[in-house]
Amino acid sequence: MKIERQKPRDEAIEKIENYMIRNRLQADDKLPSERAMCEMWDFNRSTLRSAIKQLISQGKIYNKNGSGTYVAREKLVRNLQDARGLHQTAADMGREITSQVLDLSVCETSKHIGRKMKLPLGHKLWRLERVRMLDGIPVTMSVIHLDAGRFPDLDQHNFERESLYVILRERYGVEVKSGYENLSISNCDEKEAGYLHVEAGTPVLYQSGVTCDNEDRVFECFKEITRTEYVCLASELTRK
Repeated sequence: MKIERQKPRDEAIEKIENYMIRNRLQADDKLPSERAMCEMWDFNRSTLRSAIKQLISQGKIYNKNGSGTYVAREKLVRNLQDARGLHQTAADMGREITSQVLDLSVCETSKHIGRKMKLPLGHKLWRLERVRMLDGIPVTMSVIHLDAGRFPDLDQHNFERESLYVILRERYGVEVKSGYENLSISNCDEKEAGYLHVEAGTPVLYQSGVTCDNEDRVFECFKEITRTEYVCLASELTRK
């Protein structure tokens, strides 16, 4: 019987995983350099890089530009039935969310957004675009639209340090009650890839939808892409 030889990439993946187990590496511990691993296991650089890329896509390790490869932390799990924001979800798991604001400006309602938010064409909206980091690693990129008339002076807040939902609750009296969203798989374009530190074309989770307050009034329209090697979505199903 012919025994198929293990593919070089799969063998390299196995070597890296065994190395992490044998050396009891913990989250954020650094792996040896690519050169050192190639010498340890007699792999060429392209095989090793292919293995590293696969392990990154699985969320087991991650790269820091110019620094090396590290053991990844456990994925952040977001419950689709939980209306709280990413900031609170991360805090509950002892993780830290920080933000980089790319744009906070006033724009006019388009036909598409106006239909979702039940607002007329030309109505003034806040447009908030930001990248969010989980423990320092960029994991999501989002664009949010909010009614500028309902939320005056929103630009007085620092969204790199403050939670949007906390601000809406404490300053404007708006509580998140429910939401509607669509989920699909998309691919990063050049701009998105640059901000998320991935290659253009990398698959990401794409979410779009609206969020409603206690009066079932839409107050937010959003779209967001997420790196699935660091964040996953879960849903709890019950039978009535």
